[in-house]
Amino acid sequence: MAEPTKIVKGGFRATLALIISVIALLISIFGYTTSERQKDLNARIQDFQTKMEKMKAESSEQIDKLRNETAKALEMMSNAVKNEGKESEAEPAKSTGQTTNQ
Repeated sequence: MAEPTKIVKGGFRATLALIISVIALLISIFGYTTSERQKDLNARIQDFQTKMEKMKAESSEQIDKLRNETAKALEMMSNAVKNEGKESEAEPAKSTGQTTNQ
């Protein structure tokens, strides 16, 4: 009697095809997650850029305000010094004028 032959389903080619398809699946999953992370990263970068522009505008406004307040304060101080100088020049003239009249 003839021995029955073994029927091998798939064999080496099927195993190789399965391994290749699993590797391709893993690569595609990795690529998909990477692209999702890239989109999230781009969104966060855009958000940070918007915040930075807003902070830059606010700081510029604050610096301008501080500059104007400092200029006003210096102007007031110079006016006070000028007025004080005029008064001190006028006082010696008055005092000498008073001594000559006596």
